[in-house]
Amino acid sequence: MTRWATLVVLFAAACRPESPPTARPGSPPTAAAPESCLDQQLKAKGLNPFGDPPDTFYAGGTPLFDEKTGRSVPREQYVLAKHPDLARACGADAGP
Repeated sequence: MTRWATLVVLFAAACRPESPPTARPGSPPTAAAPESCLDQQLKAKGLNPFGDPPDTFYAGGTPLFDEKTGRSVPREQYVLAKHPDLARACGADAGP
């Protein structure tokens, strides 16, 4: 195999998504983490996890990072600043 083919194979293996861990036979099923009130409200409104339309594209991959200042903002703070109605619906912390 050539060096190029080896690199392609290694790269493809590294990019392959990992499969979720499987439960052992006889072990109790694991429960999924409960969905937060904020996530439930966003889903009910048909919005993405950042409170925007689902097809919104973000340069840099996320609206939470300001490239000009180098600072990040917590997702909950970002969403609740845009949608104060969700803060009222879920309470101040908007947690699970």
